[in-house]
Amino acid sequence: MNSLIYNIPVHLVPHYRDRRVVVRALELNNIAEVLPDSDRENLQFIQLPSAGIEPANLNGFADWGEDVPLDILINDPVQEFPLLYHFSKLLDKHPIRVSIAVKPGFIKAVKLAAALNFAVKLVVGQPDDVLIEEMSQVLDMYLHRSGISQPIEYFHSLFLSSYRQEPTSLWMIQEDDPDHFRFISDEGEETVSPRFAGSDPASRTPSNGSSDCSACEFETRCGGYFKWPDADYNCRGVKILFATIEAAAEELRGDVASMIAVQGGPQPL
Repeated sequence: MNSLIYNIPVHLVPHYRDRRVVVRALELNNIAEVLPDSDRENLQFIQLPSAGIEPANLNGFADWGEDVPLDILINDPVQEFPLLYHFSKLLDKHPIRVSIAVKPGFIKAVKLAAALNFAVKLVVGQPDDVLIEEMSQVLDMYLHRSGISQPIEYFHSLFLSSYRQEPTSLWMIQEDDPDHFRFISDEGEETVSPRFAGSDPASRTPSNGSSDCSACEFETRCGGYFKWPDADYNCRGVKILFATIEAAAEELRGDVASMIAVQGGPQPL
């Protein structure tokens, strides 16, 4: 089987039989008709925008495909975040992630998603200083607020990678790695992800980031992610976020090592 994951609009489902897919839909009432049980084996998750979703449009999904993950796209966080309440009734049967565009005021959507026990993914491009400050607040919330029980990506995977001292890739975490993901537009055109819309993804991939990256201490995990699309982007702010994550992971490793030294026993993974 093709190992790529294709993010496809719902009307193209018949063209991607036997392939691993993320299905984009505008509503869920007729999802059982479009995606029969025979197609669910390769379904990674269903993705839909929050804007315009009415509670009645969720009824058809509530009892279908138990455990099918749902990804809710929040493109306008300030206006759309209250709509997340509509999805809370689905959480008993379906894992839910909220993908939130990093735009001014997005922390409101993050806080509500976390309070509703949803996983979070930050859809981030090249944040300016204002957004870096807001991202810092979200990172502090993830690292230190005890009530956070679900991942906030990309922070979560980077933290685990640093703590375990294992390799990872921001391109993979953000589902933008050209070796693993493809985005199919509503018109059927293929690219790597919406991040590459209107550009040739071959011109910048995880392996050929900006020349600034070669001297960066975070290059092995970032892979030039924040140098797209503007290779001259100043990464000062995102480096502070990386450093904060690594410091927190190192602190936890030290705490765990001290505890083991006192109590004995193997170190947890």
